[in-house]
Amino acid sequence: MSNKILNKKITIEMDGVPPPEIRGNSRSHYKITRHINRKRREAAKYLAMDAIHQTGIQSLKPRVIVHYHFYNTREIDLDNLIIGMKSSLDGIVDSGLIEDDAPSKVKLEAEFSLCKKNEQKTLVTVSEI
Repeated sequence: MSNKILNKKITIEMDGVPPPEIRGNSRSHYKITRHINRKRREAAKYLAMDAIHQTGIQSLKPRVIVHYHFYNTREIDLDNLIIGMKSSLDGIVDSGLIEDDAPSKVKLEAEFSLCKKNEQKTLVTVSEI
């Protein structure tokens, strides 16, 4: 996991895409779901805090683009992937980079790319509106 900073834009790179256990149609046990959500929230928080420290950008009125690079023989539904990003977005809010993730304060977009199996990742780009 790493960070890239460009002007008033921060890109946070997270390993993989949201796992099936935390996506929309999951039937996994709540303990598994909570464990994965907690880990993803904490990872996103510390990656965002690291980006804040590197850039000096304290907060943004954000446009958030989530770009999924995934390997799959069939596409995953957009709504299920967005649900899987909830804990990561909450972690970014916890870091203070985004004040609130309410729809009136954040413009959220999603993009997709197919990649090789070992190159799966999620890029979260936060930029000023």
